[in-house]
Amino acid sequence: MKKFLNIFATTVALLSVTSCGDFLEPNSTSEFVPKDAVSLNELLLGEAYQRNDMTGFNIFLGLLDDDIEAAPYQLPTDGFDANKYLAAYTWQPDMYEMMEEAASGHTNIYQSYYEVILGANAVIDYLPSVSDTEENKNKVKAQAYALRGFYYFNLVNIFGKPYNCDSTALGVPLKLQSGIEPSDDYLKRKTVAEVYAQILSDLHTAEATYLELPEHEQWSDNFRTSLPMVQLMLSRTYLYMEQWEKAAHYAKIVMDDKRFSLVDLVEVPFEVQNSDGEYVRTYLNMPTYSCSETIWPFGNVTDMFKWTYDYANTTSTTSGQKMHAYFQASQSLLESYLEWDLRLIHYIVQAPDGQGGEMPMAYGKVNIGTTHYLPVTATGVFGRCLRLSEAYLNYAEAMAMLGGSGDSEATAALNALLEKRFDPEDFEEVEFENNAELVQFIREERRRELCYEGHRWFDLRRWGMPAITHTWHDNESRSSDYMLQEGDLLYTVPIPDEALQSNKSLEQNELPGKRIPQ
Repeated sequence: MKKFLNIFATTVALLSVTSCGDFLEPNSTSEFVPKDAVSLNELLLGEAYQRNDMTGFNIFLGLLDDDIEAAPYQLPTDGFDANKYLAAYTWQPDMYEMMEEAASGHTNIYQSYYEVILGANAVIDYLPSVSDTEENKNKVKAQAYALRGFYYFNLVNIFGKPYNCDSTALGVPLKLQSGIEPSDDYLKRKTVAEVYAQILSDLHTAEATYLELPEHEQWSDNFRTSLPMVQLMLSRTYLYMEQWEKAAHYAKIVMDDKRFSLVDLVEVPFEVQNSDGEYVRTYLNMPTYSCSETIWPFGNVTDMFKWTYDYANTTSTTSGQKMHAYFQASQSLLESYLEWDLRLIHYIVQAPDGQGGEMPMAYGKVNIGTTHYLPVTATGVFGRCLRLSEAYLNYAEAMAMLGGSGDSEATAALNALLEKRFDPEDFEEVEFENNAELVQFIREERRRELCYEGHRWFDLRRWGMPAITHTWHDNESRSSDYMLQEGDLLYTVPIPDEALQSNKSLEQNELPGKRIPQ
Protein backbone atom coordinates (compact mmCIF):
# COMPACT_ATOMS: atom_id res chain seq x y z
CA MET A 1 0.00 0.00 0.00
CA LYS A 2 2.85 2.39 0.86
CA LYS A 3 4.45 1.71 -2.50
CA PHE A 4 1.15 2.48 -4.24
CA LEU A 5 0.79 5.77 -2.36
CA ASN A 6 4.30 6.83 -3.36
CA ILE A 7 3.57 6.06 -7.00
CA PHE A 8 0.20 7.79 -6.76
CA ALA A 9 1.78 10.94 -5.31
CA THR A 10 4.36 11.00 -8.10
CA THR A 11 1.81 10.53 -10.82
CA VAL A 12 -0.34 13.40 -9.58
CA ALA A 13 2.28 15.75 -10.99
CA LEU A 14 2.29 13.84 -14.25
CA LEU A 15 -1.45 13.51 -14.70
CA SER A 16 -2.84 16.53 -12.85
CA VAL A 17 -5.38 18.72 -14.61
CA THR A 18 -6.46 22.28 -13.97
CA SER A 19 -9.03 22.78 -16.70
CA CYS A 20 -11.06 20.88 -19.23
CA GLY A 21 -8.34 21.41 -21.82
CA ASP A 22 -5.40 20.32 -19.69
CA PHE A 23 -6.51 16.71 -19.38
CA LEU A 24 -5.98 16.34 -23.13
CA GLU A 25 -2.50 17.85 -22.89
CA PRO A 26 -0.64 16.31 -19.92
CA ASN A 27 2.96 16.99 -19.01
CA SER A 28 5.73 14.98 -20.56
CA THR A 29 5.87 11.32 -19.50
CA SER A 30 9.58 11.78 -18.74
CA GLU A 31 8.66 13.14 -15.27
CA PHE A 32 7.99 9.60 -14.04
CA VAL A 33 9.38 6.45 -15.61
CA PRO A 34 8.30 3.17 -13.98
CA LYS A 35 10.84 0.39 -14.12
CA ASP A 36 8.65 -2.72 -14.05
CA ALA A 37 5.15 -4.02 -14.65
CA VAL A 38 4.36 -3.97 -10.92
CA SER A 39 4.74 -0.20 -10.91
CA LEU A 40 2.57 0.08 -14.01
CA ASN A 41 -0.06 -2.16 -12.44
CA GLU A 42 -0.28 0.15 -9.45
CA LEU A 43 -0.30 3.18 -11.70
CA LEU A 44 -3.32 1.65 -13.45
CA LEU A 45 -5.14 1.30 -10.15
CA GLY A 46 -4.29 4.82 -9.10
CA GLU A 47 -5.02 6.66 -12.35
CA ALA A 48 -6.95 4.50 -14.82
CA TYR A 49 -9.56 2.55 -12.88
CA GLN A 50 -13.02 3.91 -12.07
CA ARG A 51 -12.48 3.01 -8.44
CA ASN A 52 -15.06 2.89 -5.67
CA ASP A 53 -13.58 6.01 -4.06
CA MET A 54 -13.90 8.12 -7.22
CA THR A 55 -16.85 10.23 -8.36
CA GLY A 56 -17.65 12.26 -11.45
CA PHE A 57 -18.77 9.66 -14.00
CA ASN A 58 -22.51 9.42 -13.60
CA ILE A 59 -24.14 11.80 -11.14
CA PHE A 60 -27.06 13.09 -13.29
CA LEU A 61 -27.31 10.40 -16.01
CA GLY A 62 -29.80 8.38 -13.98
CA LEU A 63 -32.35 11.20 -14.24
CA LEU A 64 -32.73 11.02 -18.02
CA ASP A 65 -34.72 7.87 -18.81
CA ASP A 66 -38.25 6.57 -18.18
CA ASP A 67 -37.43 4.30 -15.23
CA ILE A 68 -37.60 7.30 -12.92
CA GLU A 69 -40.27 9.80 -11.92
CA ALA A 70 -40.58 12.64 -9.44
CA ALA A 71 -41.58 11.62 -5.93
CA PRO A 72 -44.51 13.41 -4.25
CA TYR A 73 -43.85 17.08 -3.55
CA GLN A 74 -42.02 18.13 -0.40
CA LEU A 75 -41.07 21.54 0.90
CA PRO A 76 -37.31 21.85 0.31
CA THR A 77 -34.90 22.45 3.16
CA ASP A 78 -33.68 26.00 3.62
CA GLY A 79 -31.25 27.08 0.92
CA PHE A 80 -31.79 24.04 -1.29
CA ASP A 81 -32.48 24.69 -4.96
CA ALA A 82 -34.15 21.73 -6.68
CA ASN A 83 -33.14 23.12 -10.08
CA LYS A 84 -29.98 21.06 -9.74
CA TYR A 85 -32.25 18.05 -10.31
CA LEU A 86 -34.70 19.73 -12.66
CA ALA A 87 -31.96 20.62 -15.17
CA ALA A 88 -31.21 17.05 -16.27
CA TYR A 89 -34.58 15.56 -15.35
CA THR A 90 -36.29 17.87 -17.87
CA TRP A 91 -33.51 17.59 -20.49
CA GLN A 92 -32.62 21.28 -20.51
CA PRO A 93 -30.11 22.41 -23.16
CA ASP A 94 -28.51 24.68 -20.53
CA MET A 95 -28.45 21.96 -17.89
CA TYR A 96 -24.89 22.71 -16.79
CA GLU A 97 -25.62 26.39 -16.22
CA MET A 98 -28.75 25.51 -14.26
CA MET A 99 -26.85 23.00 -12.11
CA GLU A 100 -24.07 25.53 -11.56
CA GLU A 101 -26.49 28.16 -10.32
CA ALA A 102 -28.48 25.74 -8.19
CA ALA A 103 -25.67 23.77 -6.61
CA SER A 104 -22.53 25.93 -6.88
CA GLY A 105 -21.03 23.61 -9.46
CA HIS A 106 -21.74 20.47 -11.43
CA THR A 107 -19.99 17.22 -12.18
CA ASN A 108 -18.00 17.40 -15.41
CA ILE A 109 -18.32 13.80 -16.55
CA TYR A 110 -16.59 14.64 -19.83
CA GLN A 111 -13.41 15.59 -17.99
CA SER A 112 -13.70 12.70 -15.53
CA TYR A 113 -13.62 10.12 -18.32
CA TYR A 114 -10.68 11.74 -20.08
CA GLU A 115 -8.69 11.79 -16.86
CA VAL A 116 -8.89 8.00 -16.50
CA ILE A 117 -8.25 7.60 -20.24
CA LEU A 118 -5.10 9.63 -19.68
CA GLY A 119 -4.06 7.15 -17.00
CA ALA A 120 -4.61 4.22 -19.36
CA ASN A 121 -2.69 6.01 -22.11
CA ALA A 122 0.26 6.64 -19.79
CA VAL A 123 0.50 2.95 -18.96
CA ILE A 124 0.29 1.97 -22.65
CA ASP A 125 3.02 4.50 -23.49
CA TYR A 126 5.31 3.27 -20.70
CA LEU A 127 4.98 -0.45 -21.48
CA PRO A 128 7.71 -0.66 -24.15
CA SER A 129 10.26 0.89 -21.80
CA VAL A 130 9.82 -1.30 -18.72
CA SER A 131 11.92 -4.35 -17.99
CA ASP A 132 9.84 -7.33 -16.95
CA THR A 133 8.57 -10.68 -18.17
CA GLU A 134 6.28 -10.70 -21.17
CA GLU A 135 3.54 -12.24 -19.03
CA ASN A 136 3.69 -9.47 -16.45
CA LYS A 137 3.67 -6.81 -19.14
CA ASN A 138 0.72 -8.47 -20.87
CA LYS A 139 -1.30 -8.45 -17.64
CA VAL A 140 -0.92 -4.69 -17.55
CA LYS A 141 -1.42 -4.20 -21.27
CA ALA A 142 -4.70 -6.13 -21.31
CA GLN A 143 -6.14 -4.04 -18.48
CA ALA A 144 -5.13 -0.71 -20.00
CA TYR A 145 -6.73 -1.45 -23.36
CA ALA A 146 -9.85 -2.93 -21.74
CA LEU A 147 -10.33 0.21 -19.63
CA ARG A 148 -9.76 2.61 -22.51
CA GLY A 149 -12.26 0.76 -24.70
CA PHE A 150 -14.80 0.75 -21.88
CA TYR A 151 -14.42 4.48 -21.26
CA TYR A 152 -14.70 5.48 -24.89
CA PHE A 153 -17.81 3.32 -25.20
CA ASN A 154 -19.44 5.34 -22.43
CA LEU A 155 -18.21 8.70 -23.72
CA VAL A 156 -19.50 8.24 -27.25
CA ASN A 157 -22.88 7.00 -26.03
CA ILE A 158 -23.27 10.03 -23.78
CA PHE A 159 -22.02 12.79 -26.07
CA GLY A 160 -22.48 11.31 -29.56
CA LYS A 161 -25.50 10.16 -31.52
CA PRO A 162 -26.50 6.48 -31.46
CA TYR A 163 -24.38 4.44 -33.87
CA ASN A 164 -27.42 3.02 -35.66
CA CYS A 165 -28.93 6.51 -36.02
CA ASP A 166 -26.00 8.32 -37.63
CA SER A 167 -22.52 6.85 -37.38
CA THR A 168 -21.14 9.78 -39.40
CA ALA A 169 -22.20 12.30 -36.73
CA LEU A 170 -19.64 13.79 -34.37
CA GLY A 171 -18.57 11.58 -31.51
CA VAL A 172 -15.77 12.56 -29.13
CA PRO A 173 -12.05 13.35 -29.49
CA LEU A 174 -9.76 10.31 -29.54
CA LYS A 175 -6.83 10.88 -27.24
CA LEU A 176 -4.60 7.82 -27.62
CA GLN A 177 -1.31 8.83 -26.04
CA SER A 178 -0.30 10.59 -22.86
CA GLY A 179 2.18 13.03 -24.35
CA ILE A 180 1.50 16.31 -26.08
CA GLU A 181 0.30 15.77 -29.64
CA PRO A 182 2.19 17.35 -32.59
CA SER A 183 -0.95 19.12 -33.84
CA ASP A 184 -4.36 20.29 -32.68
CA ASP A 185 -6.19 17.79 -34.90
CA TYR A 186 -6.54 15.32 -32.05
CA LEU A 187 -8.60 17.86 -30.13
CA LYS A 188 -11.34 17.68 -32.74
CA ARG A 189 -14.28 15.34 -32.38
CA LYS A 190 -14.05 12.13 -34.38
CA THR A 191 -17.14 10.60 -35.93
CA VAL A 192 -19.19 8.07 -33.99
CA ALA A 193 -17.98 5.40 -36.43
CA GLU A 194 -14.33 6.31 -35.83
CA VAL A 195 -14.79 6.14 -32.06
CA TYR A 196 -16.50 2.75 -32.32
CA ALA A 197 -13.65 1.50 -34.50
CA GLN A 198 -11.22 2.52 -31.77
CA ILE A 199 -13.36 0.86 -29.09
CA LEU A 200 -13.29 -2.40 -31.04
CA SER A 201 -9.56 -2.07 -31.63
CA ASP A 202 -8.90 -1.59 -27.92
CA LEU A 203 -11.21 -4.40 -26.82
CA HIS A 204 -9.82 -6.84 -29.38
CA THR A 205 -6.28 -5.95 -28.34
CA ALA A 206 -7.24 -6.60 -24.74
CA GLU A 207 -8.89 -9.90 -25.68
CA ALA A 208 -5.90 -11.13 -27.68
CA THR A 209 -3.54 -10.13 -24.87
CA TYR A 210 -5.61 -11.90 -22.21
CA LEU A 211 -5.67 -15.03 -24.36
CA GLU A 212 -1.86 -15.07 -24.30
CA LEU A 213 -1.95 -15.28 -20.50
CA PRO A 214 -2.38 -18.48 -18.47
CA GLU A 215 -6.05 -19.24 -17.79
CA HIS A 216 -5.78 -18.38 -14.10
CA GLU A 217 -4.62 -14.87 -15.09
CA GLN A 218 -7.58 -14.27 -17.41
CA TRP A 219 -10.05 -13.63 -14.58
CA SER A 220 -9.74 -13.18 -10.85
CA ASP A 221 -11.96 -11.71 -8.15
CA ASN A 222 -9.52 -8.84 -7.61
CA PHE A 223 -11.63 -5.99 -9.08
CA ARG A 224 -9.45 -5.81 -12.18
CA THR A 225 -10.66 -6.11 -15.76
CA SER A 226 -10.62 -9.60 -17.25
CA LEU A 227 -11.15 -11.65 -20.38
CA PRO A 228 -14.90 -12.21 -19.72
CA MET A 229 -15.32 -8.49 -18.98
CA VAL A 230 -13.78 -7.68 -22.36
CA GLN A 231 -15.88 -10.31 -24.14
CA LEU A 232 -19.08 -8.96 -22.58
CA MET A 233 -18.14 -5.45 -23.70
CA LEU A 234 -17.45 -6.76 -27.20
CA SER A 235 -20.91 -8.30 -27.20
CA ARG A 236 -22.46 -5.01 -26.08
CA THR A 237 -20.49 -2.97 -28.62
CA TYR A 238 -21.43 -5.20 -31.53
CA LEU A 239 -25.05 -5.19 -30.33
CA TYR A 240 -25.14 -1.39 -30.49
CA MET A 241 -23.58 -1.56 -33.95
CA GLU A 242 -26.24 -4.11 -34.99
CA GLN A 243 -23.61 -6.64 -35.99
CA TRP A 244 -25.80 -9.41 -34.64
CA GLU A 245 -23.65 -12.47 -35.37
CA LYS A 246 -20.65 -11.05 -33.54
CA ALA A 247 -22.79 -9.79 -30.65
CA ALA A 248 -24.28 -13.26 -30.23
CA HIS A 249 -20.86 -14.93 -30.55
CA TYR A 250 -19.31 -13.00 -27.70
CA ALA A 251 -22.43 -13.17 -25.52
CA LYS A 252 -22.46 -16.97 -25.86
CA ILE A 253 -18.82 -17.19 -24.78
CA VAL A 254 -19.69 -15.35 -21.57
CA MET A 255 -22.87 -17.40 -21.03
CA ASP A 256 -20.84 -20.61 -21.29
CA ASP A 257 -18.14 -19.43 -18.86
CA LYS A 258 -18.33 -21.83 -15.91
CA ARG A 259 -16.93 -19.25 -13.49
CA PHE A 260 -20.30 -17.48 -13.42
CA SER A 261 -23.89 -18.58 -12.88
CA LEU A 262 -27.27 -16.88 -12.72
CA VAL A 263 -28.56 -16.08 -9.25
CA ASP A 264 -31.68 -18.04 -8.35
CA LEU A 265 -33.85 -15.40 -6.66
CA VAL A 266 -35.87 -18.11 -4.92
CA GLU A 267 -32.80 -18.76 -2.79
CA VAL A 268 -32.34 -15.08 -1.83
CA PRO A 269 -34.02 -14.32 1.54
CA PHE A 270 -36.56 -11.52 1.61
CA GLU A 271 -35.91 -10.80 5.29
CA VAL A 272 -33.19 -11.58 7.81
CA GLN A 273 -33.16 -11.38 11.59
CA ASN A 274 -30.89 -8.68 13.03
CA SER A 275 -29.06 -8.67 16.37
CA ASP A 276 -32.16 -7.29 18.11
CA GLY A 277 -34.26 -10.17 16.92
CA GLU A 278 -36.17 -8.01 14.45
CA TYR A 279 -36.81 -9.09 10.88
CA VAL A 280 -35.53 -6.55 8.37
CA ARG A 281 -35.81 -6.42 4.59
CA THR A 282 -32.80 -7.50 2.56
CA TYR A 283 -31.82 -6.68 -1.00
CA LEU A 284 -29.34 -8.14 -3.46
CA ASN A 285 -25.83 -6.70 -3.60
CA MET A 286 -24.58 -7.51 -7.09
CA PRO A 287 -21.39 -5.37 -7.44
CA THR A 288 -19.46 -7.85 -5.30
CA TYR A 289 -17.80 -11.17 -6.07
CA SER A 290 -20.03 -12.90 -3.54
CA CYS A 291 -22.65 -12.66 -6.30
CA SER A 292 -22.21 -15.50 -8.79
CA GLU A 293 -23.26 -13.26 -11.70
CA THR A 294 -20.65 -10.57 -11.14
CA ILE A 295 -17.97 -10.35 -13.80
CA TRP A 296 -16.47 -6.94 -12.94
CA PRO A 297 -17.54 -4.44 -10.24
CA PHE A 298 -16.65 -0.78 -10.66
CA GLY A 299 -17.61 2.73 -9.65
CA ASN A 300 -18.71 4.65 -6.60
CA VAL A 301 -22.14 4.17 -4.96
CA THR A 302 -22.68 7.89 -4.39
CA ASP A 303 -21.69 8.69 -7.96
CA MET A 304 -24.26 6.22 -9.30
CA PHE A 305 -27.19 6.93 -7.02
CA LYS A 306 -26.83 10.06 -4.89
CA TRP A 307 -29.35 12.15 -6.80
CA THR A 308 -31.91 9.36 -6.58
CA TYR A 309 -31.61 8.93 -2.81
CA ASP A 310 -30.64 12.46 -1.69
CA TYR A 311 -32.71 13.80 1.21
CA ALA A 312 -34.01 10.36 2.05
CA ASN A 313 -33.10 10.77 5.71
CA THR A 314 -32.86 14.48 6.51
CA THR A 315 -35.17 16.82 8.37
CA SER A 316 -36.47 20.05 6.83
CA THR A 317 -35.58 23.02 8.98
CA THR A 318 -38.60 24.78 7.51
CA SER A 319 -41.30 22.18 8.09
CA GLY A 320 -39.63 19.96 10.67
CA GLN A 321 -40.69 16.94 8.61
CA LYS A 322 -38.54 14.10 7.42
CA MET A 323 -37.61 14.55 3.77
CA HIS A 324 -37.89 11.81 1.18
CA ALA A 325 -35.91 11.35 -2.01
CA TYR A 326 -36.87 13.62 -4.91
CA PHE A 327 -37.27 10.65 -7.24
CA GLN A 328 -38.76 7.17 -7.23
CA ALA A 329 -39.19 4.21 -9.57
CA SER A 330 -41.57 5.08 -12.40
CA GLN A 331 -45.01 3.57 -12.49
CA SER A 332 -44.39 2.30 -16.02
CA LEU A 333 -41.37 0.31 -14.82
CA LEU A 334 -43.25 -1.14 -11.85
CA GLU A 335 -46.20 -2.12 -14.04
CA SER A 336 -43.90 -3.92 -16.47
CA TYR A 337 -43.32 -6.69 -13.90
CA LEU A 338 -45.75 -9.51 -13.21
CA GLU A 339 -46.83 -9.24 -9.59
CA TRP A 340 -45.15 -12.57 -8.75
CA ASP A 341 -41.86 -11.63 -10.46
CA LEU A 342 -39.27 -11.90 -7.67
CA ARG A 343 -37.28 -9.02 -9.16
CA LEU A 344 -40.03 -6.65 -8.08
CA ILE A 345 -39.09 -7.24 -4.45
CA HIS A 346 -35.35 -7.84 -4.89
CA TYR A 347 -34.45 -5.17 -7.45
CA ILE A 348 -36.67 -2.23 -6.37
CA VAL A 349 -35.79 -0.88 -2.93
CA GLN A 350 -38.62 0.27 -0.68
CA ALA A 351 -37.48 3.20 1.49
CA PRO A 352 -39.24 5.57 3.95
CA ASP A 353 -41.36 8.27 2.31
CA GLY A 354 -41.00 10.68 5.24
CA GLN A 355 -44.64 10.22 6.20
CA GLY A 356 -44.45 6.86 7.90
CA GLY A 357 -44.88 4.84 4.72
CA GLU A 358 -42.68 3.51 1.94
CA MET A 359 -42.07 4.35 -1.69
CA PRO A 360 -40.29 2.42 -4.47
CA MET A 361 -36.86 3.91 -4.99
CA ALA A 362 -34.99 4.46 -8.26
CA TYR A 363 -32.04 2.33 -7.20
CA GLY A 364 -31.34 -1.25 -6.26
CA LYS A 365 -29.00 -4.22 -6.59
CA VAL A 366 -26.34 -2.51 -4.47
CA ASN A 367 -25.42 -2.83 -0.80
CA ILE A 368 -28.42 -1.40 1.08
CA GLY A 369 -28.48 -0.46 4.76
CA THR A 370 -31.41 -1.76 6.80
CA THR A 371 -32.12 1.39 8.84
CA HIS A 372 -33.46 3.67 6.13
CA TYR A 373 -32.74 1.39 3.16
CA LEU A 374 -30.21 3.71 1.58
CA PRO A 375 -27.19 2.57 -0.46
CA VAL A 376 -24.13 1.90 1.68
CA THR A 377 -21.07 3.94 0.73
CA ALA A 378 -18.47 2.25 2.94
CA THR A 379 -14.88 1.57 1.92
CA GLY A 380 -14.61 -1.30 -0.51
CA VAL A 381 -18.23 -1.05 -1.69
CA PHE A 382 -18.86 -0.71 -5.43
CA GLY A 383 -21.86 0.90 -7.13
CA ARG A 384 -22.13 -0.98 -10.41
CA CYS A 385 -20.95 -4.10 -12.21
CA LEU A 386 -20.93 -5.99 -15.48
CA ARG A 387 -22.80 -9.22 -14.93
CA LEU A 388 -23.87 -12.45 -16.54
CA SER A 389 -27.54 -11.67 -17.15
CA GLU A 390 -26.59 -9.01 -19.70
CA ALA A 391 -24.91 -11.70 -21.78
CA TYR A 392 -28.17 -13.69 -21.88
CA LEU A 393 -30.11 -10.62 -22.98
CA ASN A 394 -27.49 -9.56 -25.53
CA TYR A 395 -27.58 -13.07 -26.97
CA ALA A 396 -31.39 -13.17 -27.05
CA GLU A 397 -31.64 -9.81 -28.79
CA ALA A 398 -28.95 -10.59 -31.35
CA MET A 399 -30.43 -13.98 -32.22
CA ALA A 400 -33.93 -12.53 -32.45
CA MET A 401 -32.72 -9.82 -34.80
CA LEU A 402 -31.14 -12.51 -36.99
CA GLY A 403 -34.57 -14.16 -37.16
CA GLY A 404 -35.30 -17.62 -38.52
CA SER A 405 -33.87 -20.34 -36.30
CA GLY A 406 -32.45 -17.59 -34.13
CA ASP A 407 -35.91 -17.08 -32.64
CA SER A 408 -35.80 -20.42 -30.85
CA GLU A 409 -32.28 -19.75 -29.58
CA ALA A 410 -33.39 -16.36 -28.28
CA THR A 411 -36.43 -17.87 -26.57
CA ALA A 412 -34.32 -20.56 -24.92
CA ALA A 413 -31.94 -17.93 -23.51
CA LEU A 414 -34.86 -15.92 -22.16
CA ASN A 415 -36.36 -18.96 -20.46
CA ALA A 416 -33.02 -19.89 -18.91
CA LEU A 417 -32.85 -16.40 -17.38
CA LEU A 418 -36.49 -16.14 -16.35
CA GLU A 419 -36.44 -19.55 -14.65
CA LYS A 420 -34.12 -17.97 -12.07
CA ARG A 421 -36.41 -14.97 -11.51
CA PHE A 422 -39.62 -16.76 -10.48
CA ASP A 423 -40.67 -19.30 -7.92
CA PRO A 424 -40.90 -22.70 -9.67
CA GLU A 425 -44.63 -22.86 -9.09
CA ASP A 426 -45.07 -19.47 -10.78
CA PHE A 427 -42.69 -19.93 -13.69
CA GLU A 428 -44.07 -20.58 -17.15
CA GLU A 429 -41.85 -20.73 -20.21
CA VAL A 430 -42.45 -17.87 -22.61
CA GLU A 431 -43.52 -18.50 -26.18
CA PHE A 432 -44.01 -16.08 -29.06
CA GLU A 433 -46.26 -16.11 -32.08
CA ASN A 434 -43.89 -14.09 -34.25
CA ASN A 435 -40.52 -12.39 -34.34
CA ALA A 436 -41.92 -8.91 -33.65
CA GLU A 437 -43.51 -10.13 -30.43
CA LEU A 438 -40.23 -11.77 -29.39
CA VAL A 439 -38.17 -8.63 -30.05
CA GLN A 440 -40.61 -6.48 -28.09
CA PHE A 441 -40.51 -8.88 -25.14
CA ILE A 442 -36.70 -8.84 -25.12
CA ARG A 443 -36.70 -5.06 -24.97
CA GLU A 444 -39.13 -5.13 -22.06
CA GLU A 445 -37.07 -7.82 -20.37
CA ARG A 446 -33.89 -5.74 -20.62
CA ARG A 447 -35.75 -2.99 -18.83
CA ARG A 448 -36.90 -5.28 -16.03
CA GLU A 449 -33.65 -7.15 -15.57
CA LEU A 450 -31.14 -4.32 -16.00
CA CYS A 451 -32.99 -1.41 -14.36
CA TYR A 452 -30.76 1.20 -12.66
CA GLU A 453 -27.56 -0.32 -14.04
CA GLY A 454 -26.90 2.33 -16.68
CA HIS A 455 -28.47 0.49 -19.63
CA ARG A 456 -31.92 2.02 -20.07
CA TRP A 457 -30.91 5.44 -21.48
CA PHE A 458 -28.50 3.86 -23.96
CA ASP A 459 -31.09 1.25 -24.97
CA LEU A 460 -33.76 3.89 -25.60
CA ARG A 461 -31.31 5.79 -27.78
CA ARG A 462 -30.59 2.80 -30.03
CA TRP A 463 -34.24 1.71 -30.16
CA GLY A 464 -35.41 4.82 -31.98
CA MET A 465 -35.34 7.44 -29.20
CA PRO A 466 -39.05 7.31 -28.21
CA ALA A 467 -40.88 10.20 -26.60
CA ILE A 468 -40.65 10.44 -22.79
CA THR A 469 -42.68 12.63 -20.44
CA HIS A 470 -41.36 13.63 -17.03
CA THR A 471 -43.64 15.27 -14.48
CA TRP A 472 -42.18 17.76 -12.02
CA HIS A 473 -44.04 18.89 -8.90
CA ASP A 474 -43.73 22.68 -8.74
CA ASN A 475 -45.53 22.90 -5.41
CA GLU A 476 -48.17 21.04 -3.40
CA SER A 477 -50.95 21.85 -5.87
CA ARG A 478 -49.29 22.21 -9.27
CA SER A 479 -47.26 19.90 -11.50
CA SER A 480 -45.65 20.47 -14.89
CA ASP A 481 -45.02 17.99 -17.70
CA TYR A 482 -41.82 18.16 -19.74
CA MET A 483 -41.47 16.12 -22.92
CA LEU A 484 -38.50 14.63 -24.71
CA GLN A 485 -39.81 14.29 -28.24
CA GLU A 486 -39.25 11.22 -30.39
CA GLY A 487 -35.75 11.51 -31.86
CA ASP A 488 -35.12 14.59 -29.72
CA LEU A 489 -31.77 16.37 -29.99
CA LEU A 490 -31.35 16.02 -26.20
CA TYR A 491 -31.09 12.26 -26.57
CA THR A 492 -27.46 13.34 -27.01
CA VAL A 493 -26.13 15.08 -23.88
CA PRO A 494 -24.54 18.54 -24.41
CA ILE A 495 -20.78 18.85 -24.06
CA PRO A 496 -19.96 20.78 -20.86
CA ASP A 497 -19.25 24.48 -21.23
CA GLU A 498 -15.80 24.17 -19.65
CA ALA A 499 -14.68 21.75 -22.36
CA LEU A 500 -15.83 24.08 -25.13
CA GLN A 501 -14.12 27.07 -23.51
CA SER A 502 -10.84 25.23 -23.04
CA ASN A 503 -10.78 23.46 -26.40
CA LYS A 504 -11.72 25.76 -29.26
CA SER A 505 -11.60 22.80 -31.66
CA LEU A 506 -14.62 21.20 -30.03
CA GLU A 507 -18.05 21.63 -31.58
CA GLN A 508 -21.16 21.60 -29.42
CA ASN A 509 -23.96 19.18 -30.22
CA GLU A 510 -26.97 20.67 -31.95
CA LEU A 511 -29.33 21.76 -29.19
CA PRO A 512 -33.06 22.57 -29.09
CA GLY A 513 -34.52 25.64 -27.47
CA LYS A 514 -35.25 25.94 -23.76
CA ARG A 515 -37.49 23.11 -22.57
CA ILE A 516 -40.78 24.49 -21.27
CA PRO A 517 -43.69 22.71 -19.55
CA GLN A 518 -46.32 21.24 -21.88
